[in-house]
Amino acid sequence: MVNAYFLDSSALVKRYIPETGSAWIQAIADTATGNLLFITRITWVEVLIIIPKTFIHSSNSADKYSNVNSQNSSL
Repeated sequence: MVNAYFLDSSALVKRYIPETGSAWIQAIADTATGNLLFITRITWVEVLIIIPKTFIHSSNSADKYSNVNSQNSSL
């Protein structure tokens, strides 16, 4: 069964940066599920603001950047 999901910026960030809820987002975003994922135009702007702030305030920012960078290539 294919489901449709609306992702806000917080959910989209969980797709790239491991935190509580990331496993669920990874599961629904798996291309094998055929799920439809929707975002608004402003979501990308919000994500582009959130991700750098996450790196600045994180002690393991290099690991998180590697994760984001490797997953971004699959878009």
